[in-house]
Amino acid sequence: MTGNTLKTWVNALTTLNSPVALAAVNEREQRHTRAMSLLSGEGRSTWPPPYADPFPGNSEQVPEIHASAMSTDVVGGAVAHHGSVIVRELLSARQVGALRRMQDIVKSKSLRDRQDRSGWYVPYAPEAGREAKLRERVQKLGGNWLVDSPRGLNLVLQTLEAVGIIGLMSEHFGEQPAISLQKCTLRSVDPNNVKGAWHQDGSFLGPEVRTMNIWIALSRCGGGTAAAGMEVVPTRIKDILAGDPAGGRASVAGDVREEVLGRHPPVVPSFEPGDALLFDEKMLHRTAQGTHFSEVRYALECWFFAPSHASPSYTPFLA
Repeated sequence: MTGNTLKTWVNALTTLNSPVALAAVNEREQRHTRAMSLLSGEGRSTWPPPYADPFPGNSEQVPEIHASAMSTDVVGGAVAHHGSVIVRELLSARQVGALRRMQDIVKSKSLRDRQDRSGWYVPYAPEAGREAKLRERVQKLGGNWLVDSPRGLNLVLQTLEAVGIIGLMSEHFGEQPAISLQKCTLRSVDPNNVKGAWHQDGSFLGPEVRTMNIWIALSRCGGGTAAAGMEVVPTRIKDILAGDPAGGRASVAGDVREEVLGRHPPVVPSFEPGDALLFDEKMLHRTAQGTHFSEVRYALECWFFAPSHASPSYTPFLA
C-alpha cells in the first residue's frame, strides 16, 4: 500500500465498533509485516524435500488417508509421487459448522457493505487497482478472499493450527509458512455457474515458488453428489505444461491436455464436509463440470508458501 492509501485505510478503521474487530485487523497487519520480514530468507538448501513414496503401486486414484494418519512424510510423499492426497475427516463436524457460519457471514457482509464495522469483512487495500479487479472477479464467481475477513482469517488459521496443518507446512518448507491475500479463498460454487479450465497453478505463481495448497470441502460434493467437486489427474506431473493463449495464462493447451488425460484418466473424488485435498503447484485439475448439479458447493482453499520463495506478485501474511 502507498502511504496515502494506507492513511485512508487506517482512518477508516476508526469506524470499527468493537475491540475484537480492531484487534483482528491489527493482527492481520502484523501477520503481513512479519511475512515481509522473512522474504529475504534462504529456506531449505535442497528443494523439493526427498520423500519416499508412501503409496507404491497406486497409479489410477488419488491416494487417501485418515486425518489420524497424517504426517509430513505421508502428505509430502504422496504429493511428490502422485500429485495429491485426500485427507479424510480432517475437520470435525463442529469445526466445519463454525467455518460454514463464518463463510455465510462474510459473504453476506461483502454483498451489503464495502467495509463491515464488526470486523468480519474489512477488505485489505481496497483501493488498489489490481486487487480491486481480482477481488471483483472472485466475488462474481461466488467467492471471497479469506484475508479480507480479519476475524475469519483468525478462525481459519486457528482451526488449521489445531488439526496440524500449520505444523505440517512448517516441516515441509523448513520455515514458518505464509499465505497470501490473493490465493486463499472462501468458495461457494453455484450449480448454475460452474466454470473451470484445466490448469496448474504453477503456470502463474512463478518458477521459484515453494508452495502447497489445502482445499477443504465444507459441504458434500464431488463424485456421486449433486454439487461440483474437483476433477484431478491422479499422477505426479513434473513440469509446468504449455499454456493455451486463448484460454488465459492458467489454461493448459488443448493438445497437451488431451495427451496427458489420455495417459492418466482424470477422477472426480467424492468429499464429505471436513475432507481435504492437498496438492502443489504442478497438479493438473479443474472444477468438475456437468449439467446434473443442483446444490451449492462450499469450500475453503488456502495456498501456503515458504516466505523465502513466495510469489513476488502476491501479498503475504504469516500463518
